[in-house]
Amino acid sequence: MAVVLVLLACLGNALALTLQRKAAQDSARQRGRSAGSFRDMVRRPPWLFGTLVFGIAVVCQILALRLASVSLVQPVLVMELPFTLLVGKWILGGTLRRYEWGAVATMSVGLVVLLACLRPHDGDALAAGNLRWILGTLVTLAVMGAAVAIAQTSGPVGKAAFFGIAAGIGSGFVAVIIKAMTDALAVGGLGEVVTTWQSYLLIPVGPLAFWTLQSGLRAGRLLASQPGLTLGNPLLAFLWGTGLLGEEVAGGLWFWGGLIGAVMLTVGVFLLARSPVLAVHEGNPGANASSGRQPAATGRRRTR
Repeated sequence: MAVVLVLLACLGNALALTLQRKAAQDSARQRGRSAGSFRDMVRRPPWLFGTLVFGIAVVCQILALRLASVSLVQPVLVMELPFTLLVGKWILGGTLRRYEWGAVATMSVGLVVLLACLRPHDGDALAAGNLRWILGTLVTLAVMGAAVAIAQTSGPVGKAAFFGIAAGIGSGFVAVIIKAMTDALAVGGLGEVVTTWQSYLLIPVGPLAFWTLQSGLRAGRLLASQPGLTLGNPLLAFLWGTGLLGEEVAGGLWFWGGLIGAVMLTVGVFLLARSPVLAVHEGNPGANASSGRQPAATGRRRTR
């Protein structure tokens, strides 16, 4: 059930991101990348509907975290990328070819191998202790802040890449906080959630993660931002789960099998992030040629 819920969350996130990307493209196309274009973007129906769908996906993810460890739930979220490609084909156009299907297959096999070998389980977010939570929070926010600082001083590609990394870290940290809240809910109901100090981390971290995500979308370089956004979330959550929250994974040869799965998964993400279809969605002028599509004629040839 946890896997089903997180897959539904992937589908919801893919739909939300695609709709918000469409709103961002429409806004930038009509008003440019001025300060006012962000306000214009968030008023558009695709952006608003995407935000609603994103909220539903968050609920599915919360329920999944209630049923399973964060080290199990968050890696499955990488399937959001192939879902985004499929939904994007429907909303933004494009054609899936052998390249995309091969990358999706690599990701899928890598994810299955990773989870089947490591089998993450157990753990208690509330039993980790205040010192671990404080140190982990400070390090996480420091890395996230460094990524944002680098993004703000970089060119278009670097800006998108580092905002993508920051957004991935932020969304992974939000999942860790939600895991602590669901554990508190299981122990003592809403009263325990209110009195658990980790719950209040969601107040600054949630909007920060949302802002970095929107900044990555506004950067307009999906090919650069997508790997960090896709891989940063499960990596941060996995490090927190196994390093700080007491979640366990299989050792010995199983660990090396899980490492092979992680490498396959990473390769699949980078391959899929460079899909010509995603380039078409991004509005890359050379994307049509890359995907085998001929540009339409825009006018008559001038003759002497």
